[in-house]
Amino acid sequence: MDGTERLYYALGKVCYAVAKADGVINYEERNKLHDIVVNATKHNNYNFNISEIIFHILQKDDGMDLESTYNMAIKEFKTCSNYLTEDMKADFSAVLEKVARAFDSVTFGERNIIERFRMDIDEL
Repeated sequence: MDGTERLYYALGKVCYAVAKADGVINYEERNKLHDIVVNATKHNNYNFNISEIIFHILQKDDGMDLESTYNMAIKEFKTCSNYLTEDMKADFSAVLEKVARAFDSVTFGERNIIERFRMDIDEL
């Protein structure tokens, strides 16, 4: 994967953490999460399939806790920060908001991850 692909892979991990913050991710949530990320990022016209990256993450639920998943994602963002644009930062935050709102209201745990992400990514 190149740097941009790695950023989207990291975004997938943070999306997964947000979605899982309120409990187990069921099949319907996985599909909705996939649709949100694909629709939010399709305007970028990258030469890779975002949906494949996201599904890889969702299907690989290896029982990692949210903190570990989030930290792995932020480490990836830091490693590839030279590929990260201000527009991507805004887009990524918007995607996380959509993920959190996909089912019911935004929970305390989801809000905490999103706010933490905004602070962490602003530092890059």
